[in-house]
Amino acid sequence: MATIETVALRRGGLCLAESRPSVQLIFLLRFLTGTALCAQVAGADGHLGRTAWGALTWVLMIFSVYLFNGVMDVSEDRLNGSRRPICRGDLPPAFATAVAVGAALVSLLSGFALDPRMGLLLAVVLVLGYLYSGPPFPLKRSSGGTVLTGGAATVLTYVAGALSYASEFRVSLMLIVFVPAASLWTALVGSTTKDLPDIEGDAQAGRTTFAVTHGEDALRRAICAVAIGLALAFTAAVLLLELPLWPSALAMVAGAIAITVLCVQGRRREPYGAFMATQYALHGLVILTLV
Repeated sequence: MATIETVALRRGGLCLAESRPSVQLIFLLRFLTGTALCAQVAGADGHLGRTAWGALTWVLMIFSVYLFNGVMDVSEDRLNGSRRPICRGDLPPAFATAVAVGAALVSLLSGFALDPRMGLLLAVVLVLGYLYSGPPFPLKRSSGGTVLTGGAATVLTYVAGALSYASEFRVSLMLIVFVPAASLWTALVGSTTKDLPDIEGDAQAGRTTFAVTHGEDALRRAICAVAIGLALAFTAAVLLLELPLWPSALAMVAGAIAITVLCVQGRRREPYGAFMATQYALHGLVILTLV
């Protein structure tokens, strides 16, 4: 028979899988991108130790939010054919909820110990996470709620990365250009491509997403228009202002083209995969370029 420690360790691994490690990684990259953009202004005045502490704390908080989302999304996930641990019956929802609450409390304590402002940022994102998934009126039920929470959490992640490094939020032209572009890419392209494979399940669950209310064809047209428009606007700003962000701009253009081709081909899951790949390239190239 398995020991208590073995069961707890296995369930901990399942909690990590439920919280979507690919999402944890992209939030970490966003955090470090905020650090890199701030470092261009703060220079050697920053603190790498604080940055590491802040990054671990932030990722722990995101882990908590997405694990809680997994608990709250069980019915929709089953309708959409998800194979994540809770839907498979391998991870008890009560255990996952307890881990999510514990991780949230630890992240808050760690954040306030690092800097009260960091603690407040963590608290705001935790509240957004609850409002997105939890009762009585979860924002996830509409595309507007998804866009709002996704965009806000993304912006606050860049702010947290900058604050951890420099003990203050120092604004630069690159930050002013990159953060809105990347946040809108997440909020508008990410939320819409994520809905493509789940249209039928979302409709059965009573969600009023853009896809459910306007249809799949309208959603595909919107995805293509927004992706191409954002990529061109970001590229134009980078070139006109002569910012060293052109590798990321090219990555966004390539991602927009890939997403458009996949949408035209009628693919459902692949556009979100292309969105995520673009996210990794977009942020990774900023970090490599600036650091």
